[in-house]
Amino acid sequence: MIGFVFSEEFLQRSVVFALPILFAAFAALISNRAGIVNINIEGSMSVAAVCGTLAGHFSGSWILGLIVAMLVGVGMSMLLAGAALVLRTDSFLSGIALNTLATGLSVYILYAVLGVKGDSSSAPTAAIPNISIPILRDIPVIGKLLFDQSLLFYVAILCTVFLVFLLNRTKLGTEIRAVGHNPAAAESVGINPRVVKTKALILCGVFSGLGGAFLSMSYLMYFSAGMVAGRGFIGIAAEAMGVGNPVLTALFSFLFGAVTYFSVGAQTVLSFPYQILNTLPYIMTLIALIIYAVIQKNKQSKK
Repeated sequence: MIGFVFSEEFLQRSVVFALPILFAAFAALISNRAGIVNINIEGSMSVAAVCGTLAGHFSGSWILGLIVAMLVGVGMSMLLAGAALVLRTDSFLSGIALNTLATGLSVYILYAVLGVKGDSSSAPTAAIPNISIPILRDIPVIGKLLFDQSLLFYVAILCTVFLVFLLNRTKLGTEIRAVGHNPAAAESVGINPRVVKTKALILCGVFSGLGGAFLSMSYLMYFSAGMVAGRGFIGIAAEAMGVGNPVLTALFSFLFGAVTYFSVGAQTVLSFPYQILNTLPYIMTLIALIIYAVIQKNKQSKK
């Protein structure tokens, strides 16, 4: 088992399993920084996944499929914005409602377009390409990890840099942090909290769309009902452990991805029942949230 955990394949596959979690975590990060609890990420990823793969199939273009997935992710976020910011509903409860809607909506879209309810394997999509760099991919240990991955792996790296720059070096980033910390104080200096939160939710939708597109256009070449499988919620846990820091959030997303791949890959190595191994990502999520809650409670008690 030691050889399995420290193998080149384990590192590479851990990144693959981490990518949808990472995009979900970035979506949670930008919305939380703006002061919005967004648990609609899971549902946004699901609807974006089905719409992206169908657009890619009928157009024959992975670029169009990716764009559609991001637009659908933004659309789902705008539904939350309309409910929470315009109608003044509770964002948490609105997120639950939208997740419930997304579960049925994704299957309905699949059935309305293809006449099937399980998956779209009969209509494979145009795949987001892998980037494989000759010579560099043959470097021991890190070659395939860094130089033989999906295009969205490199997009994720750029997104990490973008978020660091956005939150710490731009006016919008300052406004997002100000609104998330104290909306009333931000409004007193001329910042419109509703506009800033809407902008944050647009970015949140883009990240959700990227996560959904990866699942249905790179990890698999088709949409399958339930394929998001809690990755949106695991991403929220990764963001919580990263305490709003994009780099830490990325590292914890990789950790969750490694645990998720271990639960799958170790089924051929260990003699444990696969049902127990399949629970590891969710146990890890629970432990992470407990640790985060304890840390936050200790911080508050010291104030």
